[in-house]
Amino acid sequence: MSSQQQPIPLAERVEVIDVLRGLAIGGILIGNMQWFSGYGMAPTSIAAVSPEFDRVVSFVVHWLIEGKFYSIFSFLFGFGFALQIARAEERGDTRASLFKRRLFWLLVIGILHAYLLWAGDILTIYALVGFVLLLFRKKSDRSLIKWAVGLMVVPVVWYTALFVLFISFAPPDVKQQMEAGQAGFFQGAQEQLGRGSYFQIISGFNLNYIVGRYIGLIIDMRLPKILAMFLLGVWAYRQQAFSDKTLIRRCLVYALPFGLVVNFVFAYISGKESLLPPQTIGILGSILYGVGVPSLALGIAALIATIWQSERGKRIVSVLSPVGRMAMTNYLLQTSVCVTIFYGYGLGYFGQLGAAAVTLIAVIIFISQIAISSFWLKFFQFGPMEWIWRQLTYGKRLPFIRQSQTVVI
Repeated sequence: MSSQQQPIPLAERVEVIDVLRGLAIGGILIGNMQWFSGYGMAPTSIAAVSPEFDRVVSFVVHWLIEGKFYSIFSFLFGFGFALQIARAEERGDTRASLFKRRLFWLLVIGILHAYLLWAGDILTIYALVGFVLLLFRKKSDRSLIKWAVGLMVVPVVWYTALFVLFISFAPPDVKQQMEAGQAGFFQGAQEQLGRGSYFQIISGFNLNYIVGRYIGLIIDMRLPKILAMFLLGVWAYRQQAFSDKTLIRRCLVYALPFGLVVNFVFAYISGKESLLPPQTIGILGSILYGVGVPSLALGIAALIATIWQSERGKRIVSVLSPVGRMAMTNYLLQTSVCVTIFYGYGLGYFGQLGAAAVTLIAVIIFISQIAISSFWLKFFQFGPMEWIWRQLTYGKRLPFIRQSQTVVI
C-alpha cells in the first residue's frame, strides 16, 4: 500500500471531524447573525443605503459563508451516521435502533429550541431528514453518488421552473409589491422581536414563523440539499475520505477554486437588476447557488484536511476541536447569547446594527466559545447538552466528570 493510501490513526481521524465540526459551528453563527440581528431581513431599499463597509462585509458573508457551513455540517452528519451504523452493525444491531433514538431526542430538543428560543432552528430539520437517511443505509456507493447528484439538481430545476412561471404571470409592479411586503415584514419583526417580551415572542412571532419557515423549506427545496450532503458524508466515510490524500487533493484543486469563483459571481449578481433582468438573475442565481455551495463546502473541508496533514497545521486548527466536540451545546449557546443581545427581553438591538458590527459580535462569541469549550473539556467528558442527549438516547446514567479529575478519598 502506498503512503498516500495509509490510513491515519482512528483517534486522529475523529479529531479531524471535530475540527471541521467546530469550524462549521463558527461559520453557521456568522451566517445566522443576519437573522438574529435582523439585517438579513431588511428590504433592498434599506440595504442599498447602508455604509460601504457594511455592504462589503455583507458581500463576503454571501460569498464565503452563507449556506456553506450548514452544508459542511450536513456532510459531517452523514459521515457520523455511517460511522454509528457501522459500529451498531458490529454489535449486531441491524435495525439502527440506537440511531433512531438519537434522532427522536434530537427532534425533541430542536422543537424546544425553535419554540422557546429561536424559530430559525436547524436541529429539527436534521432529525427529520435523518429518518429519511436511514432508507439509504444499504445503498451502494455508486447509488449514493447518483442520489446525491440528483437531489442537488432537483432544486435547480425547481427554481428555474418557478422563475419561468414568475416571468409569465407576474404583474408589472411585482417588484414594488415584493419590496413593500419585505418592508412590512421587517417593520413587524422590529416591533415584535426588538420590543416584545419573552412570552409575546414565543407565542406570537416564533409560533407563526415556525409554520411559515417549514412551508418555505419545502418551497425552496432546502430538504433535498441537506439530504444530498448527508449522502455525500456517508459515501466519504465508506471511502475513508479523510485518510485518502489523493481524494483530498482533488477536492482542494478542483472543488475549492470552482466554488470560490461560482459563489463570487452569485454574490456579485444578487440584487443587481441594473446589470441583468430580474428573471435572468433569478434563473442564473439558482444554478450558481445550487452548484457553488456544495463545491465550496467540500473545498473548505479539503483545505482543513490538507492543513491537518502537517504537524504545524494540526497545532493551529486543533483549537477548533473542543468546539466540535461540544457542537450542540455551542449551537444552543449561540442562540441564547444572540437572542439576549437582539431581542426585546434582552438588550433589544434587533434591526439596529449593520453587517460589520454583527459579524464582529459573532467572531467575539466564537472566540469565547473556543476558550470555554477547551476549559470545559479539561474537567468533563462531554458538553452539557451532549451529555443530556446521550443520557436520553441510552436511557441510563453515563459518566460526566473526567476520570482524571475525580478525587479519590
